[in-house]
Amino acid sequence: MSGSLLRFIEDGRIPELRQTLSGFNHRCRNMLNSMNMGFYLTRRAATGPLPPRWDELCRTYQEIERLFDLLQSIYRTMELTTARRPFQAVVDERGRGWRDSFEAEGATLAIRPPARETAGEFDATRIADALDVFIAWRASRLGPGGRATLTWGTTRRHLELSWNESPPSAAIPRTGSPRDPFAALASTTRALSLPLLARVVAEHRGRLSWTAGPAAEARVRWPLTQAHAEPAAPHRPASLARSLG
Repeated sequence: MSGSLLRFIEDGRIPELRQTLSGFNHRCRNMLNSMNMGFYLTRRAATGPLPPRWDELCRTYQEIERLFDLLQSIYRTMELTTARRPFQAVVDERGRGWRDSFEAEGATLAIRPPARETAGEFDATRIADALDVFIAWRASRLGPGGRATLTWGTTRRHLELSWNESPPSAAIPRTGSPRDPFAALASTTRALSLPLLARVVAEHRGRLSWTAGPAAEARVRWPLTQAHAEPAAPHRPASLARSLG
């Protein structure tokens, strides 16, 4: 799913993606609303303890709802509210939370600012929110002993972010079965953070490149001002999607 969404984003086919997914998402949300009502009525009618799997059902429902929230964020119309600021302002606001995501998984995130930085025009909230879910996803994938580094800098016309990962030197067993349906669903949901970040960057007339693998890398680049924005490329080669490997 993530690879397919990336191809649509990279090819500039957002209207087509929106047309395809909006009806599907609407029907799924109607189904979820019916399920939620069923949960509510079951709780109201219960005269004793609920079944042992009740918590698992509720948790799965919440994860499905989060999945469709992310899908909607990717395809819906995105209005940017830009302001001139350095990227350091985003790091000052969210950096502690990014490190906490890694620490919760037993991993380490290093954030290395440039010596100097030029302020640019971008939607800090959308960029930060997209990075929140992306970084949480990478923390969960790296796990105990993993390390990642976030660096950035500015050229005369662009802001450029670099993300580099180092997997743990020895594999550490994870709890839970890989065949656990909830774990598979949660993994799918988290993976949508990559097309979400690509979508937000594309709205800034920028580009995201991704190299998957044990030592994954990402490069993000967008113009400091719209005056320096690159022309839209509706049929760019799907290099990003292929790099998912």
